[in-house]
Amino acid sequence: MSEAGHYSEQAKIEDSARLALLQGKHQQAYQLLMDALKIYPRFARGYFLLSRIAYDFKNHLKEVEMLSAALHVEPDNVEFIVYLARAQVLVGNSSDAHELLMRAEKHQGHTAEIYDLMGVAYNRLSMYQEAAVCFQRSIECNSDNAGVFFNLASTLKFCGDFPAARMAYEQAIALKPDYFKAHAALTSLGGISHEHNHVARLRELLEKTVNADDSLCIAHALSKELEALKDWSGSITALQCAKQKKLAQLHYDFSRDKAIFEKLQNAYSVGINRQQSGFNNNRPLFVTGMPRTGTTLVERILSSHSRVASGGELYNFSIEFKRLIGSISGEFIDNEFIEHVKRVDIETLGRAYIDSTDYLLGNKQFLIDKLPLNILYAGLIIDALPAAKVVCLDRNPLDTIVSNYRQLFSFQDSTFAYSLSLEHTAHYYVAFKKWTDHLLAIYPDNVYRLNYEALVSNPEREIKTLLDFCGLPWEEDCLHIERNTKPVATASAVQVRQPITAAGIGQWKHYAAHLESAVNILENAGLAFDL
Repeated sequence: MSEAGHYSEQAKIEDSARLALLQGKHQQAYQLLMDALKIYPRFARGYFLLSRIAYDFKNHLKEVEMLSAALHVEPDNVEFIVYLARAQVLVGNSSDAHELLMRAEKHQGHTAEIYDLMGVAYNRLSMYQEAAVCFQRSIECNSDNAGVFFNLASTLKFCGDFPAARMAYEQAIALKPDYFKAHAALTSLGGISHEHNHVARLRELLEKTVNADDSLCIAHALSKELEALKDWSGSITALQCAKQKKLAQLHYDFSRDKAIFEKLQNAYSVGINRQQSGFNNNRPLFVTGMPRTGTTLVERILSSHSRVASGGELYNFSIEFKRLIGSISGEFIDNEFIEHVKRVDIETLGRAYIDSTDYLLGNKQFLIDKLPLNILYAGLIIDALPAAKVVCLDRNPLDTIVSNYRQLFSFQDSTFAYSLSLEHTAHYYVAFKKWTDHLLAIYPDNVYRLNYEALVSNPEREIKTLLDFCGLPWEEDCLHIERNTKPVATASAVQVRQPITAAGIGQWKHYAAHLESAVNILENAGLAFDL
């Protein structure tokens, strides 16, 4: 058969495979493509479609393998380059993903889809300004995709352009009125008043939702707006039904997290006797704690320093650890991982983490990793990176419990399932506090607990102590986070662009009528707190 004939036959196979995928017949498409590759080993589109199947089944390592094979055949195919960049991000190969995006930038005339994918990859690399440009270019190519408007809005929010973010969220909702995530995200921008709110629209949507995740999105949005209107009882009541529905779906029980905390304490009861030392690099500044305890505030303080860059919330450490132990689990941490902490090559782990974050450092000396629950890996982090500093936020227990309960988390794994119940959140807080007490006793030179109430009540004093712990000289800019123009991609993106304030202290009191069980759990654990 002539070369033209081969291409014609491959095109027919590609069309048949695409049709099978559209019909949800993954096995049929897979077999068709595998048979074709035996005949046409340089069938680039065949490898590409196999990568799409791997993506659908969340097998991102196989996706990388297939896309690499496609790119080997057609090294200048920008579609393959960009899809591979996204896949490399998903498996934790951040530096490789960054290099691929730089290759893609050299090409011209991308489609709307390619620009959107580039934006998604840049977002996952914490390169939000670059992501925003890509989403805007995608919209210039096609202005009918609600998902791209949502992506643009979220990125503009991270970059601090709240008016433009609001417009983009509204456009996403206009294109797709039941875009539940967009409704929740729009509310997070604030600006809610008795004259300007979406309460009626949200109540109507909530009545129509069936899916547990959709209900949770709308319930959180409604709760946040009612809170802004000072309807405290209505705010927490709006959450309860949706939270219970999701909790029942997940079958979560605190005993799972309790076992993890107990195993962590046992693993690091007196430290781990190593045959080797970790990787000696003092670049990382880990800002940790339970969510909603001031971790983003501390990140903004530290990233205001002239010697410090911020990587945002990075999963790199857990990804590199899982890679070394050969785990493909989607869980952030589980019992299986803890069994490996004594056997992993800690120097290799430390070096791999440093290498994976190189692209974020720029010309700075230190890099912030602000993933709050990295504290669960703190013992292993310090073993692998003995010069690293770990800052752990501590906040009033009831403010912590209420703030976690009222936060809309992702439930792609079970990490934040505790937040679906006030009681589970209280139990989690107790175990979390015991674990951080344990870390402070074992690693006094590496771990520093910073009290949120003390920080916002006397910022200058607490910031000087914080900087001294991190090995940084005093800089006045650290007091003025409102001047910090760097992107921030957390639930606190709006609040932390304001001056440091103590307004968040004691917010739990608005919900005191719902906290009896949480108070009992704290008291039974012997934790002291002010009522």
